[in-house]
Amino acid sequence: MRALQGLLNVVVGLLTAVVGTVLGIVAALVMVVGAVLCVTLILIPLGIPVINLGRRLFGLAGKLMHMP
Repeated sequence: MRALQGLLNVVVGLLTAVVGTVLGIVAALVMVVGAVLCVTLILIPLGIPVINLGRRLFGLAGKLMHMP
């Protein structure tokens, strides 16, 4: 039973690491979009919340990668 639980922990750890990595890539793309929006002066009110969303996604990705 312990071996099965250990195997399950490894699988869950790998799965959360993969999901965290994908979420980190998505967060990077969201931040790039936010930066492009901020470069155009008229769209700064849209770019700043998008960059904040990317920052929160990076935080969530980091938490997912450090889950046991």
